[in-house]
Amino acid sequence: MIKYLILSLCFLTISNSVSSQKLIDVKSYFFKLIITDSSDVIRVREVISVDFVEECNFFELDLNNLNADNKGMVVHSIQRDRMKLNFDHSNDKLKINTGINKKGTNSEFRIIYSGIPEDGLVIGENKYKNRTIFGDNWPKRARNWLATVDHPSDKALVDFEVIAPAHYTCISNGKLMDVTSLDKDYTASFYSSEHELPTKVMVIGLADFTIDTVPSKNTFPITSWVYKEDQINGFDDLKVTVDPLTFFINNIGPYPFEKLANVQSTTRYGGMENAGCIFYDEHAVKGDNSMENLIAHEIAHQWFGNSVTESDWKHLWLSEGFATYMTNTYLQNKYGIAKMNEQFASDRKRIIEFKKKISLPVIDTITTDLIQLLNPNSYQKGAWTLHMLHNKLGNDTFWKGIRLFYFTYKYSNASSNDFIRIMEEVSDEKLNPFFNQWLRKSEIPIVLVNKKKVRKGTLIRLELKQGYNSFTFPLEVQINNADKIEKQVLNFNYRTTLFEIFIPAGATYSLDPDVKLLFEQIETKDNVWK
Repeated sequence: MIKYLILSLCFLTISNSVSSQKLIDVKSYFFKLIITDSSDVIRVREVISVDFVEECNFFELDLNNLNADNKGMVVHSIQRDRMKLNFDHSNDKLKINTGINKKGTNSEFRIIYSGIPEDGLVIGENKYKNRTIFGDNWPKRARNWLATVDHPSDKALVDFEVIAPAHYTCISNGKLMDVTSLDKDYTASFYSSEHELPTKVMVIGLADFTIDTVPSKNTFPITSWVYKEDQINGFDDLKVTVDPLTFFINNIGPYPFEKLANVQSTTRYGGMENAGCIFYDEHAVKGDNSMENLIAHEIAHQWFGNSVTESDWKHLWLSEGFATYMTNTYLQNKYGIAKMNEQFASDRKRIIEFKKKISLPVIDTITTDLIQLLNPNSYQKGAWTLHMLHNKLGNDTFWKGIRLFYFTYKYSNASSNDFIRIMEEVSDEKLNPFFNQWLRKSEIPIVLVNKKKVRKGTLIRLELKQGYNSFTFPLEVQINNADKIEKQVLNFNYRTTLFEIFIPAGATYSLDPDVKLLFEQIETKDNVWK
């Protein structure tokens, strides 16, 4: 996901149906939605298949009930095997009383509900004042319109049947199985997903789209879905899709889903990586080919975030940090290493500025407002961690580890420890110290630079400002002389925190010339010389 600076849009807490996660494992959802233009009310018939993980006589789903503005969902009935069940729908939880369920058994439940979603399914007008309907579930907004276990750890198959006025074209996850014309100018569109998905990327989209097929040699379809008013600009902007897609297939593995549809939408984010149908903010389409980084980022999410999904929100960097890093490596592959270095240098500045305001680690166990996790720690610092790991392990070992991690956890969930274990396995190195200092510490190294004029040149004093944290890292220093370029590697650690380097007269120097280290360089005029 790429976000705009709208962190104040909502405040979300980590309430994750813990009791349901312990009691059930959702295997599949079928949602039949009826949508009209006469009102914003949606009607839902849901079939949910669950495995009972423990013996129990009830379970809970996330589903927001009516609020003071009469927005939210009202449950009309729940059945199992044609028998009506008692339920309680309050405090945005749907508690279903089932009778005794034995551990290891499976049941299907049919739930009928309706209402006006407060969020999650965004019903309104696009920039051309045309009515549109778009799912926008991240992080846990699916509960506004669908009864689910709304947490990334409970992935499930999903089918959508959407009955809507015929002037709309419907997009959703999975494969389009059928479009049927109904009476009174309605159509029914049926999509089916072959792979389990987290609820954050289960969506539908309805608009008056114009659709273009992007030529490629892939066996799955690649399409662009844009408003008819933007078809020239939109198709031009989105045609770059094949480039990052090909790079990721070649370096990570086969594309994981049935199709790739790039969709112009009213998502609140710059881009939202819904599985197989990426939604882009409608204003991103300009016809100036400025969407390449955004498109690459969202496509990378199809592997990391959608196929391999973080097991909990504190591991969000496995999604956002990976997508950011993969985008940077794609830029290097297409435009050269200078382009990637430029991006990492810019990202380093963002991390430093963020650190001055908020001091938290990448693996953040404190933040409860999930929107606030969309920050430079999850994105840029996560990407920088992978960048430094790449330099530490070397190209072959690094990509071997990335591919093994992906194939081990594809269509499943993973934690940071799972990734660390895989990288230790392929490298035959103990990497916990490396990951501890970059993922579990809020600080980054600060190198103080002090200069002193001496005979025939300048003496540079480099001192690591440790504070209460100690860091171990290599810092490259490049000395540019008239007749040669010399590089030195200074290995800082908790014992060795000070180096002095002589720079000949007429020469220049730079720290970290190849942009390999996440650190802050501070020039100081303090008199540290004895």
